[in-house]
Amino acid sequence: MRQAVLVGLAALMLMIVAACGEPEPEGPPVYDAYPEMEIDPLRPYSVTFTTSVGRISFVLNPEEAPLAVNSFIFLANSGYYDGVAFHRVVPGVLAETGDATGTGTGNPGYTFEVEPPQRPYVRGGIALANDGTPNSNGSRFFFILGDLAGSAEAPHEYTVFGHYKEDHAPSLATLDKIEAAQEEVTILSLKATEGCLPSWGGYGPC
Repeated sequence: MRQAVLVGLAALMLMIVAACGEPEPEGPPVYDAYPEMEIDPLRPYSVTFTTSVGRISFVLNPEEAPLAVNSFIFLANSGYYDGVAFHRVVPGVLAETGDATGTGTGNPGYTFEVEPPQRPYVRGGIALANDGTPNSNGSRFFFILGDLAGSAEAPHEYTVFGHYKEDHAPSLATLDKIEAAQEEVTILSLKATEGCLPSWGGYGPC
């Protein structure tokens, strides 16, 4: 009996030691400040999302929204968006993601100026989400799933910083799948590229 108790205590001690040696789960990365400006506003940029329902590619608009594009590319290249889910999908309106905390209110540790949209909110656009106050842009963004002009879903200005490649059939198919998904859709990876994607014909206007 005593031997069994001793064996049990030894096993318990091993479990405690093992647990103490395990690193605590890491939360989403947090940055101290807005990143250094590294993009060239006169160059085109493109991004490709690999999601749990397919791939979708966007052309970014640094001339119209340099702060948004610079931050987005910084976060994309740091892996911030990898594994992040779409936490809100409203068919015909928007599909929102970009919050690594999964709460729908998180940011990367910094916020920045809301750049007024230079184009209408139409299907296939990509825009940063904000809370309606100055300097509230962060990591959250959404794909526009319909014409939001005059919609109650767009009561204030959102920075539109890109649009999907309109004649790219796989992108259109993935946008449709995200909109119609009955289960949670996740960003598996996100790749940012200076210039157009090679399949789009090189470095001219995308």
